[in-house]
Amino acid sequence: MKRYIIAILAMAVLASCEETVQLDLKETEPVVIIDGLVSDQFKNQYVKVSRSVDFYAEGTSKAITNATVSVTDGTTTYNYIHNPTPDPENDGLYFSEVRFAGEVGKTYELTVQVDGATYTAEDSLYPVTAIDSLTFIINDDEFEEPEREGYYYEMLFYAHEPQETEDFYLFKFYRNDTLVLDSPTDIYFSNDDLLAEEINGIPTASFYKMGDTGTVEMYSISNAGFIYYNDLINLLQSDGGMFGSPPVNPRTNVKGGALGFFQASSVVSETIKVEE
Repeated sequence: MKRYIIAILAMAVLASCEETVQLDLKETEPVVIIDGLVSDQFKNQYVKVSRSVDFYAEGTSKAITNATVSVTDGTTTYNYIHNPTPDPENDGLYFSEVRFAGEVGKTYELTVQVDGATYTAEDSLYPVTAIDSLTFIINDDEFEEPEREGYYYEMLFYAHEPQETEDFYLFKFYRNDTLVLDSPTDIYFSNDDLLAEEINGIPTASFYKMGDTGTVEMYSISNAGFIYYNDLINLLQSDGGMFGSPPVNPRTNVKGGALGFFQASSVVSETIKVEE
């Protein structure tokens, strides 16, 4: 049975190191695409740099491997190196030379130099609310007519959302460490206008079977990030028909003519196992 979409969460697409998603570009000439994340997790942070192909060319985008990439918080500058593994799957990915954790309240500025051009972006890192708990329930409709045999457990999550501040969130859901989506192009995000103070049992993406583990990751995002994803929704919802609006590239915090988004986030996660 077709899985219903989470009612209070919006959907968008995020190009990240976990998956490759191509934007519908209005330009016919190739453009630079920059996506990156600084989180408050202590690790090698990443930035992805690629170039769209010509409108009439075959393929999607081409990794840029000769960029110079750095991030600063105004006090410390972190230099990034390309694909240090090396691993063909990581072409176009640049990782900070040292591990570091972003800090709440700081603003991070990205600088990328490619073939004589300079692109910059900045984003502020906001706190994220804690996940109180997760639970599994049997979805009766899916139990009666499962899309996959045995996959009828639905993961719900609970949290307390502070209403005195204006907050924006990004959500990712995993089954056994693999990102799961209701549709291949989904990523879920919301502002706190759509979330009640008590988040009581919001259903997550996909279904699980006995013995699976489920994980919810919750990211803080800035208002600029929310606008970027909202623009992506409008792009995805454009049917290209003669009466539809012409596609418009999402508004980005990257300056210099590139597309994409540079994001700073606090991250919390919780994991649960499907058991009797």
